Amino acid sequence: MKRRTLIAAGLTVPFANAMANVSDSSKQRTFIVGYSAGGNVDNFARALGDRVGKILKQPIIIDNKPGANEMIATQMVSRSEPDGRTILISTEAPITQSQFLYKKLSYVPEELTPIILLAQVPLVLVARSDLPVNNLKEFLAYAKKNPIIAGSAGIGGVTHLPIAMLAKMQNINWTHVPYKGSAAMFPDLISGRIDVCFTGSSAALSQIKAGKVKGLGVGTKERMSALPNVETFEENGLDGIGAKYTIGAYGPKNLPDDVRKQLVAVYTEVLKDPSFISSAVTPNSYVVDGTQGTEFQEFLKKDRTSQKNRVEASGAQLEG
Repeated sequence: MKRRTLIAAGLTVPFANAMANVSDSSKQRTFIVGYSAGGNVDNFARALGDRVGKILKQPIIIDNKPGANEMIATQMVSRSEPDGRTILISTEAPITQSQFLYKKLSYVPEELTPIILLAQVPLVLVARSDLPVNNLKEFLAYAKKNPIIAGSAGIGGVTHLPIAMLAKMQNINWTHVPYKGSAAMFPDLISGRIDVCFTGSSAALSQIKAGKVKGLGVGTKERMSALPNVETFEENGLDGIGAKYTIGAYGPKNLPDDVRKQLVAVYTEVLKDPSFISSAVTPNSYVVDGTQGTEFQEFLKKDRTSQKNRVEASGAQLEG
């Protein structure tokens, strides 16, 4: 697995100085997460929060606000004080996708402050253990002849659009069942109430290794070392379905730039920590990113165009 080089451009505040400015313990520090506890984003946020809390000598509270494609959590952060103490840890969905999926939003995505892109997360297509297929090719052949019930961690979210795109590209007859996060979805997959779902690599690996589900396809460029026998979508000519997502840190509107840089310095320190990489990144086949500043802004701008096309192709449209 290759790690992206952590971007340090713009970090004009020395790390020790940054720590001094953001470590005031007079107010609570919170990571708001738009999924229930136990999912990929929540697990990553908890691991990050634990390390950040130790650096700042102040516990980071994880506040789970699941539902509405991470929009409940995002709205909460958008209305918080711009002091750097309430941070959204989320996928790109509520920042670059929801404005095309929902007719009305309770916040303006472009007004949130992008702080740092933390990690890239590959998605894995997993199936109930008794589905009569063992790989992606067999699944596609089966799904073209048999109706499929597919779950997701939320309508229009990062695990919904890939299956919608796959069904559209492969002419699959399918029924969608949305859940409030992958942790809520897996019991129904394991029990056979749904046939397949996309989920982040962390949740997928633990369930596959336990023999509770089958791995059918992965959203990495090359096969995952942890799942060497599972085909990639790219090797099957299906890389256009978007089987991956990001985890990023975002603040409210008008977050002062010096506060943003101070937070980048602290988060970057964690992303460079070998023990964090070995415990929270490598085992899950994540890729550390570190993009911030103008490059993060450019990433989000390009992603909005991509997400608009994906939403249009999926045909998903919600009231909000």
